[in-house]
Amino acid sequence: MAQYWIDLNVLVEAKDRYYGFDIARGFWDFLDQHSATSTIQSPMRVYYEIMKYGDDALSTWARERSETRLFVEPSDDVQEAVTDIADFVNGRYTGAEASNFLDGADPWLIAHAKCDQSSVVTLETLVGPNSRKAKIPNVCQEFGVQWLDTFTMLRELRASFVLRRSQ
Repeated sequence: MAQYWIDLNVLVEAKDRYYGFDIARGFWDFLDQHSATSTIQSPMRVYYEIMKYGDDALSTWARERSETRLFVEPSDDVQEAVTDIADFVNGRYTGAEASNFLDGADPWLIAHAKCDQSSVVTLETLVGPNSRKAKIPNVCQEFGVQWLDTFTMLRELRASFVLRRSQ
């Protein structure tokens, strides 16, 4: 049972900015270490979305982990939770916005966390009740699922990325 379910935007942002593979290998090793114990996981739908990006460092990294505990297929309970999430999103948001949210990995991410009583790790933030956009934190709130950002997860897991002196 995972404690943290990782959103696609966490991985993309890490690759593109503050934890690039060429400068912060420790971040990626940290994910490997914690996915081996199923502390950190991500829905298989996130894997599929990464593969849409084409052939880059993130897709190579994900492909090498496709058979590990990092990317998880949904259980029957998760599939049922996705149905509940879809019903809520379709009832709350317009057709286009609902479809945009439901076509990706977001409902699966929330469903996995709900079934595991775990947290979603995302860079999205809560939006006001009048927002027309479906956002992960708002849907999490509706279903009683905790959400947090990357840095909060890293602090909770006591991550420490130490610089090695080059010689």
